[in-house]
Amino acid sequence: VKPVFGLAGLQEGVITTKTRIPDPGFYKLQNEERPYRDWKRGGHGAFVDLHQSIVESCDVFFYELSYRLGIDNLHAFSLPFGLGSRTGIDTPHERPGLMPSREWKQDSRGIHWYPGETLNVGIGQGYMLATPMQLALMTSVLANRGSSFEPRLVHAVNGIPLPPVPRPTVQLDEEHWQHMINSMRDVVHGT
Repeated sequence: VKPVFGLAGLQEGVITTKTRIPDPGFYKLQNEERPYRDWKRGGHGAFVDLHQSIVESCDVFFYELSYRLGIDNLHAFSLPFGLGSRTGIDTPHERPGLMPSREWKQDSRGIHWYPGETLNVGIGQGYMLATPMQLALMTSVLANRGSSFEPRLVHAVNGIPLPPVPRPTVQLDEEHWQHMINSMRDVVHGT
């Protein structure tokens, strides 16, 4: 989910492709003692930008980014990518997953949202739940620069092909799509 949250940060203007965030291997919220640790004990370098944070899956960068965006922006931005709702795949009993928000937590748990919970969601953990199909759909939206179709297992019925069902297009700045696609390419091929 980090590529989608990176796109959210770019599109909402809370970061740029040149934003650099310090990464000592942990992150702390103001006035809170608890450290939110990175998977890499020593961190990913003195300062990390969006490209490096995608390539190396830097948690600290995304803790800060998710804090800047806030849970409600993460929630709203993620929905068009297929997170937190059914994909429409042609199978029964598809689970919706969960992309939490303040409103969801208040309605379902009767308690308010805490900033640390936003950090956990920012790295795809905490209350967030996604099915493998949702993650595949999210990736296809990213790879196709906002275009996607409802996933299908059945190609035809009685020899008659089923037409593809387009999903609403996600409109973002082309430079943001390109930056994220380049970053994802470097995840696979290295920098």
